[in-house]
Amino acid sequence: MNIVITGFMASGKSTVAKEISRLTGRTLIDTDEMIAAEEGMSINEIFAQHGEKYFRTAEHNAIEKISLLDNVIISTGGGTVLDKRNIELLRKNGMIFYLDADFSVIEERLTEAAKTRPLLRDSSIEDIRRRFEERMPYYADCDYRVRIGKDKTPIAAAREIINAVKYY
Repeated sequence: MNIVITGFMASGKSTVAKEISRLTGRTLIDTDEMIAAEEGMSINEIFAQHGEKYFRTAEHNAIEKISLLDNVIISTGGGTVLDKRNIELLRKNGMIFYLDADFSVIEERLTEAAKTRPLLRDSSIEDIRRRFEERMPYYADCDYRVRIGKDKTPIAAAREIINAVKYY
């Protein structure tokens, strides 16, 4: 069974997934890194040259491949949940964890995150909050919610996920 990490941009998905991989010895697959490698360009370049629709198609294609694997950690992009087919594929052989970060946590991380996330680059804080709120119903379709706050370290979140998998 795979461990699938979802959540909004800057919620800590990559960091928590790396901790889970380190603690369990499981291989980590980051969907954004996979897409960038397959496309031969960064996510920012994909968005700039081809647009979001093209990226979402590449993302779905990556999910189709990854969902066939077993016993891996999968860190998804923030918008992966927008395509219900992605969730259905990931759930076939995985437990989906939502990193539920308060918007205040996301907001603190936005300055650094804007450098690497194309959907943040030209967005106001109001636009980002609106996108955050619009995605909540999609993130709610998970198997387990991990609260992410200022007081929870990535390793604490990773341990919570590992413990949940043991009892799933």
